[in-house]
Amino acid sequence: MTHLMEIEANVLNSAEVRSQINFNQLFNLQSEVNDAKKSKFDKSLKLGKLVADALKWYSKAETKDYLSEEGVEFGTTEEFIKRVFGWQKSFAYKMAKVGKLQEDSPQVVTKFKRLCTQAENNGEDANRSVEGLLKFAKAETNGEEQEEVTREKTYATFSIAKDGLNGESGFSIRLTKNGIVMSGEIEDDIIAYDVAKLFGKLERILRSN
Repeated sequence: MTHLMEIEANVLNSAEVRSQINFNQLFNLQSEVNDAKKSKFDKSLKLGKLVADALKWYSKAETKDYLSEEGVEFGTTEEFIKRVFGWQKSFAYKMAKVGKLQEDSPQVVTKFKRLCTQAENNGEDANRSVEGLLKFAKAETNGEEQEEVTREKTYATFSIAKDGLNGESGFSIRLTKNGIVMSGEIEDDIIAYDVAKLFGKLERILRSN
């Protein structure tokens, strides 16, 4: 209730209102959700550092020699990633980018976290994530207009994971307040048509409300 006037806070805390809605519990849970997002993001940052260090270690010639002497050979970096971490290379490299970013440009990470906190304090949905950070850092590095750290309001989503139903490529589609946003392509033309038709209808419903 930090943004409420004293009279507003008093009314919402009154016994009459609390008998209908427990605002204190609501706000406490809201705070816990935000704290959980922060904790998850901070753990991702730590993980990124460790992944970057692991890939740097593996790329050294002396590491390859040592592993070979011990009878261990992964063949490629991608194989090392998959067998050791159980990840696809795209995710590992993304985490490594986060680790390198913290080493090379810690001020960008600090700025991103500060802007996320400001947005959350204003009641906005901050994109406090690895993807959000890398997108923000790219804009900062290229001297582009400051990237927003908040998410567009999303009304509907659909996605297909990589290396599965859609071959090696993933696909996602979102209906936001600014329209339909897609990433990737669907290999099956019939499924692609059905998804496009569904989201087109959902967008028309949204615009009519």
